[in-house]
Formats: sequence, structure tokens, C-alpha cells
Amino acid sequence: MADYENSKIKEYFTHPKNAGEVKSPSAVGQGGSVQCRNLVRLSARIEKNIIKEIKFKAFGCNYTIASASYLSTLAEGKDIFRATLLTEKDIENELGSFPEEKKEVLKVIISALQNLITDYISRKFKQDPEYTPQNIYEPDPRRVAVAMSGGIDSSMAAKIILDEGWNVFGITMKFLPEEFLRDTGFRGVHKTCCSPQDIENARKISLKLGIPHIVVDLKESFREKVIEPFCLSYMEGKTPNPCIECNKYIKFGVLLEIAKRLGASFIATGHYCRIEKKDSNSLYEVKKAIDREKDQSYVFWKMNQEQLSQTKTPLGYLLKQDVKRKAQEIFHPIPPRRESQEICFVSDKNYHSLLLQRFKEIFEHIKEGKILNTKGEVLGTHRGYPFYTIGQRKGLGITHTKPLYVKEIVPDKNIIVVGEEEELFEKKLIVNELNFIAGYPPGKTFRASVKIRYKSNESPATIEVINDTTALITFDEPQRAITPGQSAVFYMGDNLIGGGVIAKIT
Repeated sequence: MADYENSKIKEYFTHPKNAGEVKSPSAVGQGGSVQCRNLVRLSARIEKNIIKEIKFKAFGCNYTIASASYLSTLAEGKDIFRATLLTEKDIENELGSFPEEKKEVLKVIISALQNLITDYISRKFKQDPEYTPQNIYEPDPRRVAVAMSGGIDSSMAAKIILDEGWNVFGITMKFLPEEFLRDTGFRGVHKTCCSPQDIENARKISLKLGIPHIVVDLKESFREKVIEPFCLSYMEGKTPNPCIECNKYIKFGVLLEIAKRLGASFIATGHYCRIEKKDSNSLYEVKKAIDREKDQSYVFWKMNQEQLSQTKTPLGYLLKQDVKRKAQEIFHPIPPRRESQEICFVSDKNYHSLLLQRFKEIFEHIKEGKILNTKGEVLGTHRGYPFYTIGQRKGLGITHTKPLYVKEIVPDKNIIVVGEEEELFEKKLIVNELNFIAGYPPGKTFRASVKIRYKSNESPATIEVINDTTALITFDEPQRAITPGQSAVFYMGDNLIGGGVIAKIT
């Protein structure tokens, strides 16, 4: 334990530097809470990305006051990128090693500084369609922002890009609203992508690589573009894939735009797919990953040429097992983390509590409804159509000579239609929200292999483009449990051609 009477702790506690609050601050950041008996609030005046003045207010013990005071002296005069490289160890180097029961103080202090920088960036990039975002740094053709989730894949993507000689910084999204975390039970570790623990892991990996790490607050954008449409789709009797919307509007939308305002010319991710520029027409193509078992090209079907031109996916040329082995060598011990889930913001894929939270008043009016077979005969009752998905077998509460599955959901009548296994197969469907990677279709009618969900196999089909947003897909062989709301994605060999959202079976 540090000797209080003979250490710098006493000096910075009894004669704190930079105590108080900056008037009209450029940014503020808070760490800790009154409940945990450690609360630090930083305020700063930042000019041209340099912390010109920084002050603190703190509630806690002598370690808290002394740490906040010393950190303010470290941060003052630093560029915000360089300030993100300040660590708990920097504080201990001056004040002495903290006892284990006081280590949490260091995390609180550093968290306050990180939140201050996040606030500074947020003020420069207001999530308001009427607001023109400001450049924080001038564009740098060699600067790459790596979207870091705290896991193996994004960590290795950062390492590869850095080794290629790019000017790299890590960027992590904070996108779950506080009431959402509180009401849907995400307080545990690793329950979801970009949890507080994941953000901390991403910071540690960035420090290991010696690169700046920025956290950006995208809660409002994520709520508007991902969570709300996800919930509304279920209320319409559909089964959405929120990863598609997150890629288009968040990762390669708002996040990419913020990265550009921070001077980046590219964003890199840990996705397993390949983005290549075609020599013959200078168009960018999306191709399957070398590791077919890990291929994630499916979730890129809504991407446009501008987004692709600014995106790097270095893991698309590697095998997952090699990436994992190399990551353990470089970052050992890399923090354990779940593999990405299809619905990363829903705890244990239980979306029911989320729907109840977001649409409580509507659910009060949704009553039990009829379960019909394909002949229109009543077989039983269900507890409300939003709780069911196409192809679902469990939880129907009815007995039959053969297993029954949800075949159709009719929300306006609160009806669930069920059928036997062979009745789930269909050949034709309509997709809307049509998008082609090249910006146009290969033809008015063309042949392609089609996936009707992320984990399904491709099946040969004919695609007939009806208009700019709609197409008819006819499979050579019937497909099981075609689900409105899911994405039907088109491939020609290794190339992702485009796709659409399944609107209805025809």
C-alpha cells in the first residue's frame, strides 16, 4: 500500500491542481457514481483538438482526489488522440502503486477522460439531419479507423492494417440506451456486442498496439435505425435481420462518417469477406471470404459503391483458425468474448422482453388468437402473433399426429397458420428494398444462387426485376420456411451481386 504520509498522494490531495470547473466547456466527462463512492467530473476547453484547459470535481477518498488532480495535469496540452493513450499506469508511475482495494479509482478516472473525449466528438457530430457535421481533423489519405469490438477478429484487423503501414486509430460504438440496458437485463458481461466490457477490451487492445482509441456515442442513431425498425417488423408479423440495417446505417453509415470527420479515409472491420476493385470497370465487388465457414458477405448486400470504396476487410483472405491462433500469440491473454450473434443486442436471442418494453401499450391490446391449419381449421390458440416466427415448432401448445410448424403469420387478424414439414416449402417470393452492389442489376432477368437467410445454403434461382425496388425470385427447387423480413441475397460464384428484403411468398 502506498504510504499516504510520504507519497505524492498527500501532495495532490492537500494541494490539488486544476480543481473546479471550466466555464463554457468544450466537453465534459464523468466516471463512477455516488453509489460506488467514487465520482469524477472533468470539464475542458479544447481548441483545435488540443486540451487547453481541464479541471475536475471529485467525490471520494484521497486517492480519488489525487488521481483526478494528477490526470488533469497529464491531459492538459495534449491532442485528444494522444490523450486516449493515457493509462492507469501513468497515474501510478507518479503517485505510486495503488492497493488492490483502490484500483477501481484508476478505472473511474480514466473512464471520465474517455467520456470527455466522446462528448467532444459528439458535440462536433450532432445526430441531427439539419446539422452539418464539422471536420475534427483534416482528411489524411493514409489514416484508417478500425471498428473495434474488443474481440479477436477486429483486434487482428487492426494489427494487420497497422503492419501495412497505415496511420491507424481504433473506434468503438456505444449504442445501447441506458434504459435498454437496465430494462432488458444486459448488466452482465459479454451478453451483447459493444457492452461496457467490450469497450474496455477494445481500449486495452488499442493500447497494446499503441494506437489511439475513440469511443463514439451512437445510441440515438442505433435506436432510430436498428432497434425501432426491428421491433416494428415483429409487430408487422415479420422476422427482421438487424445486422443488415446496422451495417448500412450505423457501421458504414454514421460510424464511417464520424471516422471521416476524424481524418480517416477508410474504415476497416473484422468481417470475413473480400472487397476488391474490378479493373475492367473500376467498380468495387464484394466476394466471399476464403474461409467459407466464416464468410460474412451476406450482411453486405445493402452496401453501395461509395461505402465499399472506403472499407477494408483484411480478414477475408485468412482462415479463422489462423486468425485465432495468431491473435493468441500477439494479444495473449486476449479477453474471452462470445462470437457475434445474429441479433447482437438481444440477450440470449430473447426478443420478447424487448418487444414488451418498446410496445407495452400495444401489447396490452394484443390478445390470444387462433391457430389454424392450412385448411382453415382451428387447432388451438396462441398468446399473440408477435411472439412467433416462420418455421417455429416449439411453444405452439398443440398436439398433432405429425410435428407442426408456423407457416404464416397474419397480423391484422391475429392468426397463426401452421403446417406439416412438407407444407413449409415454397418456390416463389417477392423481395423489396432491392439493391445491387454494382448499382444496377446484371439484367432484367438473370440467374443467380440465392440465400434466404444468413445460415442457409445457396439455391439456384431466376430473378426477375420488376422495378427499381422490387423483384420476383423463382427457385429451381422449393425452399423451406421462406420468412418475410429476412434478406434474400444473390450470388454469382464468389461474387455478392445484391439482394432484397423478403416481402411475401407468391
